[in-house]
Amino acid sequence: MTPGRFDRYVRVSKATAAAVALLIVALRVVDEFAVTPDNTPVWAAALFKLVPVVVLCTAFIVFGAVFRPLQQPPPSALRIRAGTFVVPGSPILMGRLAMGWALVGTIFLDSDPSLSPTTRLGVNAGAALVIAGAAWPLLRGPRIVFTPSGLSIRAGGRRRLAWDDLVPVPITPLPLTVRGPKLALSIRRPDRPEPGWLLVPLDLLAVEPVFLGTVVEHYVEHPDRRRAIGTPEEYARLTGAA
Repeated sequence: MTPGRFDRYVRVSKATAAAVALLIVALRVVDEFAVTPDNTPVWAAALFKLVPVVVLCTAFIVFGAVFRPLQQPPPSALRIRAGTFVVPGSPILMGRLAMGWALVGTIFLDSDPSLSPTTRLGVNAGAALVIAGAAWPLLRGPRIVFTPSGLSIRAGGRRRLAWDDLVPVPITPLPLTVRGPKLALSIRRPDRPEPGWLLVPLDLLAVEPVFLGTVVEHYVEHPDRRRAIGTPEEYARLTGAA
């Protein structure tokens, strides 16, 4: 898969996850406010409550099958965005989490007729904000952004590092057991002579770990190349396509 095709897969997967999440919420809203004992048989009402769950389960399966190429991104996959290189989050995992949260978030909906219209409006507006507020960062997902000045990391926490904060990774192994793929960054510590470690989890990111580590190490050791970060020419040079 070419980086351009990978980029399209990422965009389409996020748009699809958002559309499914909205559909699930819409189905629950209809069930909550339109399906009543007066206008719907008991069997139909019970069936309608299962529809969002069926949609979610089906979407999980289809989503994984259609976007399977994103589970194994090309080793040189980076996105070029506004003068930066971006390592995106795993669209499949983030999309599934967003769809699942959309269903879970609908438990905050309330159609209790004993409440005043103003109270019901406030409760359900709050529910909509809860659903959107949690789904939005899930759809955005974690990421690592390369800029000429340093790294912006949103994976396992948020951190901004200037290139001068990083030092070449020493030959000695990590002084701890590392589980799961991690990006090991050796960072300066002003209060100590020896550098420390920052471990960035990569299981939530769509990237080949060895390639990512090589790119970081390259810019740590070659300050003169940092100004070119985010340009198509630099991307071609990094990936050997030049």
